[in-house]
Amino acid sequence: MDNRYEAYAYADPHFYDSPRRWGATEEFAAVTRPLPAGWERGDLEIWAVVRPTGVRLPEQGWKIHVSSCAEDAEEVLETVFAYCLRERTAFKFLRGLPILQVQNSKYAPRGASGKFCTIYPVDDEALERCLDGLGTLLAGRRGPYVLSDLRWGEGPLYLRYGGFAEQYCRNEAGERVLALTHPDGRLVPDVRGPGFAVPDWAPVPPAVAPAVAARAAQRDSGLPYTVERVLHFSNAGGVYLARATGADGPQVVLKEARPLAGLDQRGVDAVTRLRNEHAVLERLAGVPGVPAQHGLLTAWEHEFLVQEYVEGRSLSEWLTAEYPLIHPDADPDAVAAYTRDALDIVDRLERALAGIHARGVVFGDLHPRNLILRPDGELCFIDFELASTEEDFLRPALGAAGFTAPRGYTGTEIDRYALAAVRLWLFYPLAQLPALDPGKAAELADAIEARFPVPPGYTDAIRRYLGAAPDDGRTRRPALGLRRAEAKALLAAPEADWPRIRDALAAGIAATASPERTDRLFPGDVAQFTLGGLGIAHGAAGVLYALHATGAPVDPDHVRWLADAARTRGTTPGLYHGGHGVAYVLDLLGERETALGLLERLAAPDRDRTADPGTSLASGAPGIALALLHFADATGSERHLDEALALARTSAADLEKAGRDDPRRRAGLLAGASGTALALVRLAERTGERALLDQAEALLELDLDRCTPVADGTFQVLDGRRVLPYLETGSAGIGLAVDALLAHRPDSPTGRHEAAIRRAAEPEFIIQPGLFNGRAGLIGYLALTRHRAADPDGSALLDRQRALLTLHQVTYQGHPAFPGDQLLRLSADLATGSAGVLLALGTALAGTPFLPWTGTAAAN
Repeated sequence: MDNRYEAYAYADPHFYDSPRRWGATEEFAAVTRPLPAGWERGDLEIWAVVRPTGVRLPEQGWKIHVSSCAEDAEEVLETVFAYCLRERTAFKFLRGLPILQVQNSKYAPRGASGKFCTIYPVDDEALERCLDGLGTLLAGRRGPYVLSDLRWGEGPLYLRYGGFAEQYCRNEAGERVLALTHPDGRLVPDVRGPGFAVPDWAPVPPAVAPAVAARAAQRDSGLPYTVERVLHFSNAGGVYLARATGADGPQVVLKEARPLAGLDQRGVDAVTRLRNEHAVLERLAGVPGVPAQHGLLTAWEHEFLVQEYVEGRSLSEWLTAEYPLIHPDADPDAVAAYTRDALDIVDRLERALAGIHARGVVFGDLHPRNLILRPDGELCFIDFELASTEEDFLRPALGAAGFTAPRGYTGTEIDRYALAAVRLWLFYPLAQLPALDPGKAAELADAIEARFPVPPGYTDAIRRYLGAAPDDGRTRRPALGLRRAEAKALLAAPEADWPRIRDALAAGIAATASPERTDRLFPGDVAQFTLGGLGIAHGAAGVLYALHATGAPVDPDHVRWLADAARTRGTTPGLYHGGHGVAYVLDLLGERETALGLLERLAAPDRDRTADPGTSLASGAPGIALALLHFADATGSERHLDEALALARTSAADLEKAGRDDPRRRAGLLAGASGTALALVRLAERTGERALLDQAEALLELDLDRCTPVADGTFQVLDGRRVLPYLETGSAGIGLAVDALLAHRPDSPTGRHEAAIRRAAEPEFIIQPGLFNGRAGLIGYLALTRHRAADPDGSALLDRQRALLTLHQVTYQGHPAFPGDQLLRLSADLATGSAGVLLALGTALAGTPFLPWTGTAAAN
């Protein structure tokens, strides 16, 4: 689970949405309070900004953060508001209590936790005056510790050296991040980590120098244990593998709790839950499958629970290693053996859970990451912080998506619901889907019975707990909608009816549109709230591109929405994540004047202080080069062609200079060297320069070097301990660029892994349905490269992959829809949602264009 997604799942039950919209009904009065003359207001998503006119802030300096608990947040804000107005000091604050709670929740980014108000003193004198003045006014107030900052005294004030103005650079991973200006003029990352640090070149004001020195001198944690390894971090605290200091005794787990942080949805903090966990473990002492506890201790302001270290691997890790359907052509014997092992795990889990219930305890947080398989095969539960006794039952206010019982379940039924979700997850790890569409429970139960040799009755609990009443045919359908069976049959039919599939998916996308909004037109991934709602990957441009490319109707009002937004809203450079892609799509849709205007604004001098656009196709130089190549052809502009060549060559030179051993470089079409290789191939086609093909070939070798052969005969990108077959950062994306090169150099050595890359795109099970990191992208890749397969027709494989999309397909307002990344909410965008599915199916079934510049099935 990517913890970024939690905050975006609160606002709407169907789509990811901004935390600001979720918290808008409970904003502080200060958000809209009239300001006196000489002041102005601004908005930064979840922040309200108040600044004096005529006061020029430095680009960077020492800023102050004010922390607060929810119960006195409004009083703290009123104090800060009045002080800053009196001192004519710029500041910002979180817009309301719900947003404050999310910022301090268990899975919020640790570097942002505790930051309620931010104050921007213009110089050292103002900084000292603010620390003294607000320090006195807020004395005795409490709030979560701001991990990235230096605490000032014992109150709620914290400070760090950081950026005041918004400027960007590339970090070591090539990502665009907020920046500081180094004394030599270079932009360097403004690191907001979970620990306080001052850049070694940053000035330290005399008033704060003693506190900085004292913090640097702190070394002893105060723990009577030596930490050997970090097991997990969250905003609630860390979980550590440790051993008693100076002893050779057994390893233990230290579970840390930060006071006032790691809040659940009721506002209960990590310390309260840790004490509850200790009490529950005392009650369960001796129960099989429950770790022993060795007491509580306090070090500094944090509390720690000491408990038995449970050796083994989580159930999630077990499934990743053992699940047979992630390999192409799963062997029937392997499927049967896996089924026996999974059924044995369910039996052990039920027995262990019965022992916990027999002691009068509801576990409350049953999911695969909280279950450890010991080396001897026994199951052990971990993480009892949400447990409660039956006599004092309290419904958990946290929980894992897909395993958390809906309201109405109480007591041990909470655990039985989660157990049913585990039963589903062990065979199809899609437990999140019934929460989006309860009808999926019966569909997935049917799929389990059809694919795995489970005994009769195995899926009964799945149907009972996760499902809804069956559709008896009398339920009223939305106009123009389809019944569930009809929608499923469209994709699963042996003979695909492409026009009906296209029209159904397009209708589902249209049903999600919200043209009345100004931030986005279609719902998509959470990235649309940081990258903007316009781009190809996650915004309106990508959805409209998919509709246009597949011949589906494009609503003129939606084109006008995008054109108006392109004229009035700022956007960063880039093909998939920026304005160059928006300009490209607008031109395809007949809005050339608007497209060219956007292109000129993107090229304006000093529009962005990021000197290096980076080497990724998604947001960097190669993607910009391809967009400029389009406009060179469309307008006859030699200037655009020259700029495109310069950008692609610069990107290639940067990648070649970094070489094979650069640990920062990612692989794949959107993130790796393959994107620049693709741009070079297309530029070679345009100019006839063969040297560009030489460079493309060399760059593809850099990405192929990041891949590894797997025992199942596949060739995939090695990313830490996992392998990736996908488009964005996986082998299929590299394969598309290889295919483009092989069209000109069929004997290129880059083609040596082509068969194994194609094989990596054939698994029966893929965790997500989307284009960039899911099944749709693999369908598009297989369709575009089928002319190179042993079976050039490739229809049987594509038909199977098309039918398997029904595992993820859900129904929204009577139309087929698909969940986005993390499977928590539906998405219509190109990268993660229905538009990407539509685009891939068009390529596979009708030869319509795929991603720009990757070619088309017809052309190949």
